[in-house]
Amino acid sequence: MSTSFKTTKTNKRFLGVRFASCNCYGRLYLNDDGVAYVGRCPKCYTPFSVRIGNGGTDSRMFVANCR
Repeated sequence: MSTSFKTTKTNKRFLGVRFASCNCYGRLYLNDDGVAYVGRCPKCYTPFSVRIGNGGTDSRMFVANCR
């Protein structure tokens, strides 16, 4: 089962991500199913999905390598 990348709500919850490989900042938004934060690197368009699970983290900023 793949994660839905559909995000149609306004005032969406998001995670901030620094895409280290492309040296840029972007956001991953909560998908419509409410099970993951999804988005793409704004420079290379690599897709990212971060699942929401029990015992997760309170962090709102992350670093990702997209290349």
